[in-house]
Amino acid sequence: MGRKNKSGVSPQNQESCHKLNFLHQASHVVLAINPENVEMSRFYASTLKSTAQKLVFKLDPSIKRTICKHCHSLLIPGITARVRVRRRRERHIVVTCLECQTIKRYLCRANYVLWSEKQNNPKQQDNDKDGLIQENQMEGKEKS
Repeated sequence: MGRKNKSGVSPQNQESCHKLNFLHQASHVVLAINPENVEMSRFYASTLKSTAQKLVFKLDPSIKRTICKHCHSLLIPGITARVRVRRRRERHIVVTCLECQTIKRYLCRANYVLWSEKQNNPKQQDNDKDGLIQENQMEGKEKS
């Protein structure tokens, strides 16, 4: 295993990261140029997922959320996906793939932070913990 560079990726895996990035961008560009060319975009997205799986890469949640789990088409609101905000028990976003009618639901919580964003900002985690401690102390004082 090679030594990691400043970006945190070993030199051996850097080429693979570039390939995955290219496939994701190519999938977007194909749909941007011609929205009816869904098959080519789907091919790039499925190749992206299979390549990442073979290389045992953990895809970023922002990339995962733009690819349908069932048909591997790129989920772009208004073109290949329908996005609605619903409120039943908790407020959530419903994304429906227009190709295969698969539904994805994402909760909308006020203070929720993705795991990928937590790892990148250790200072923000410390601030969040301090904020929670201060809020808990304030609530304790109000109850007394």
